[in-house]
Amino acid sequence: MSLRLNISDEAALEAGLRLKAEDGIVTVLTMGPQKAESFLSELLALGVDEAVLISDEKMAGADTYATAKALNAAVRKLGPYDMILCGRRALDGETGQIPGRLASSLGWACVSNVEEVGIDNEGIVLHRRTEDGIEVLRCVPPLVVSVCEYSYKLRLPGIQAMRQAKKKQAKVLNASDLNLAAEECGLSGSLTRVTEMRAIFPGLRNCKKLSDCKELAMVIQAEIRGTGNE
Repeated sequence: MSLRLNISDEAALEAGLRLKAEDGIVTVLTMGPQKAESFLSELLALGVDEAVLISDEKMAGADTYATAKALNAAVRKLGPYDMILCGRRALDGETGQIPGRLASSLGWACVSNVEEVGIDNEGIVLHRRTEDGIEVLRCVPPLVVSVCEYSYKLRLPGIQAMRQAKKKQAKVLNASDLNLAAEECGLSGSLTRVTEMRAIFPGLRNCKKLSDCKELAMVIQAEIRGTGNE
């Protein structure tokens, strides 16, 4: 199975790379199997300064609680950092729990559903999506930010950068490097477990096909007004 970034993680990485253009460094940090090391190394061609993989057999089966604990230990070991940019949710579980849990364990503020990240003389400026529209916040670091998918399109690497990246490698950390005991990792350190997975077919929708544009317009108008038939 091939490895790829979550869509929201792509947006978070691109946001970080754009901030780096002003002033700073970008470190990519993830937890996963050993084979993710080569994939992370490819990100160095995008302008990432350091790629770090947390990988250990003891961490297999970790839930979001145990994962955030490992990330927290790595951040404390590798830091200090001003800001941690996370994708707001993963493609598989879509829990969206990691940013908030990581911020809590670090004692940092957390801002979720961010679509735009910037910096001015007074601090970090975040544009956050809410049910009522866009909320603009000015924050003081350190903080954790969860970035919405598709907020930023991840750049492509240049040929010269790809050649230079081949000379670099991702850094790998295990549980011992992070001073984590076996009972703090993987299933042993998790508060939740997946007990069952099922594929559910949603079924077919009962739709009426319309070929007349005027009739279709009347149906849509009725639905908007709330007078349509169920």
